[in-house]
Amino acid sequence: MLEFTDYTERSELLKQQVKKAFSDAGKELVLRKNDSGAIRLVFAGQYSAGKSSILKMLTGRDDIEIGEGITTQQANTYIWNGIEVIDTPGIHTELRPDHDEISYEAISSADMLVFVVTNELFDSYIADHFRKLAIDKDKAGEMILVVNKMARAADGNSQSQKDIIRNDLCKVLSPYTPEQLRLSFLDAESYLDSIVERDSDAELADELVARSGYDDFIRTLDQFVKSKNITSKLTTDLYIIDEQLEKSIMELQPKSVDSDIDALEESLMQQRHLLIEARGRMQQEVKDIYTSAASQIRELGLDSANLLVEGCEQEKVEEELSVYIRKADDIIEKCQNEAAEIIDARLNEMGERLEVIENSEFSKKLKSSLSGKFDSLPEGIKRILTNAGPGFQKAGQAVLNNAYKAGTQGGLKLTNFSGSTIHQMVLKVGHSIGYKFKPWQAIKLTKGIAIGGQVLSALGVGFTVFMQIKADHDEERVREDLRTNRQNIRSQFNAAANELEDYSRQYIRDNVNKPLEASIVTIDENIQEIRDSRTNRSQLCRTFEALQKECRHLIQDIHSVNNDN
Repeated sequence: MLEFTDYTERSELLKQQVKKAFSDAGKELVLRKNDSGAIRLVFAGQYSAGKSSILKMLTGRDDIEIGEGITTQQANTYIWNGIEVIDTPGIHTELRPDHDEISYEAISSADMLVFVVTNELFDSYIADHFRKLAIDKDKAGEMILVVNKMARAADGNSQSQKDIIRNDLCKVLSPYTPEQLRLSFLDAESYLDSIVERDSDAELADELVARSGYDDFIRTLDQFVKSKNITSKLTTDLYIIDEQLEKSIMELQPKSVDSDIDALEESLMQQRHLLIEARGRMQQEVKDIYTSAASQIRELGLDSANLLVEGCEQEKVEEELSVYIRKADDIIEKCQNEAAEIIDARLNEMGERLEVIENSEFSKKLKSSLSGKFDSLPEGIKRILTNAGPGFQKAGQAVLNNAYKAGTQGGLKLTNFSGSTIHQMVLKVGHSIGYKFKPWQAIKLTKGIAIGGQVLSALGVGFTVFMQIKADHDEERVREDLRTNRQNIRSQFNAAANELEDYSRQYIRDNVNKPLEASIVTIDENIQEIRDSRTNRSQLCRTFEALQKECRHLIQDIHSVNNDN
């Protein structure tokens, strides 16, 4: 099974369990309105290419119509393991020109786009539509290209046949490579046949599955979801569920016999709120910086492409193109410096706020009181305090009472919840600049720009000829070449912008999520330790606590998948 569908299943199951628990308690679980939050996987491309067969292969649904000709008349949405899987009509069906509009409307809201062609590959019409999506609409970064019906190819779905098709595709996909578009080879009908054969001939069924390319396609989908951090959409509802469970638990949670233990829980809750708030703020601010930079790079791509016009001069184009590439490089370096500065500033602010909590009159009194009665505290509370200050297990002695007064170096710190303060753990983030814009990423001219049958090369190689319309050139051919190469240049700037946005997601995971996640988890464990010490909790309260624990584990699991990239 797809890894991310496992998480959607778990999310849906948890959501239903929480709804039932709330209903039993006379409460209502309130989630987002008019937005399921589900991942949207849209299938588009050539009509009669087997999109519906692939969808039937994935979902196992018998009500999906398949066959020769046009079987899908409108965009059909199926809920599969919590994912919205959308089957669109084929592009460029002369019998139904309105199908293009239906398909593009579904495509515009896709998280993932699976563009399907047959083993016969692109005709000129499908190629134009593909380039419209990949380049004009900048969807290449969200796309998986699937070659289906491989059983009809000369050598079937063999490696040698894949290599032949991959080479043929390079001509159509340029300036993108098959790898950039996550090229997959399938024969969905073989997989569907394997289901029929499974009971009577398991060996044949296994052979048909292998022939179908199903496993490779599933791996490609999983890798795509991880690289784009699409599973993070699943955590949106989970955060809402966690918040509502927390409110309900606080309403049901009995007070301790010891008011200091209640006060310790309150201190931990303050710290947790501070960290959650800071994490969300940093995530959004850093994301905004990278999104703005990517938008600027796409604008540079438009301006660069517009340098290629009839009668343009070599020296001027070469000079201005170099300027645009340097601008893109500067934009990327600037945005990464800004991101590092934002994180550094926010962590400093968070550290200062934690120190305010630490040095408050409330904390001073609480530390003094807890240090004086350590031996009589429940074992779980002792463990929390032992981790919070070295030697605290011997507290109660006069000398140690003095040591744990507020401000004493090495003493009990309520904010020292994981063995070191937030300052010591994450105050300084390395200003890692891990992504650089290279000229050859912007302008991939492996064979140069072809104008009127002649070839141009750029930047470091030098132009060999240039695009003056001359008597011996076909003017229409020159204009077509100019148009194509404007697309090529624009698409490469778009590709660089997409890669920068991909990098930003990894940057946020490494420099925002990871440093704070361990601290939040430790706080959660300490809060639960306090709650477990109260033996008079109701069964409903325990049910909510168990659901909250599962919710937080699921969020951590989703984050860990994205962090494994």
